[in-house]
Amino acid sequence: MPGSVVALWQGPAQPLRPTDRRIALLLDTLWERHFADIPRVNDVVVGYDYPWKRHLGRIRMTLDQRTSQIGLNRLLDHDAVPSGVLVAILTHEIVHYAQGFGSPLPRTHRHAHAHGTVSHELAHRGLARYEDELACWIEGSWPSFERRARAERQAAARADRLVPCAVASRVVYSL
Repeated sequence: MPGSVVALWQGPAQPLRPTDRRIALLLDTLWERHFADIPRVNDVVVGYDYPWKRHLGRIRMTLDQRTSQIGLNRLLDHDAVPSGVLVAILTHEIVHYAQGFGSPLPRTHRHAHAHGTVSHELAHRGLARYEDELACWIEGSWPSFERRARAERQAAARADRLVPCAVASRVVYSL
């Protein structure tokens, strides 16, 4: 059904995690409270995407234009990230959707960030404080947070790949 918000990012084969549900509900709530005048003309899928170093989110549309995908930086899937930061990123991406970037709606501007259009729209909708919170968080916390979160992800990935020698020898010799 067009216009729905779905929490699945990588398709139906991936199980929904609590954080997926949380950001899907947050997106839906933000859209209902602050963007009710913006029609959802296709499905909107939200989830955590690649752990970029310099990007916090993005919106793109599938080639068949049936789905708009909002991706948040995977590093933001962390308890230490303030909820206002997630609100700021999601509302930023909804504004892009409303202005025809990453959505089937007609484009209102030639460039997505021309003349501060996103900031003006967020201020018009009473959401400027979240953009300010995001700017302060990026300046004061992002560099150290990004390094720490990336190190945690790499350590977890290494731990998943390593098999203790005793376990490995039982697997090999029990064949």
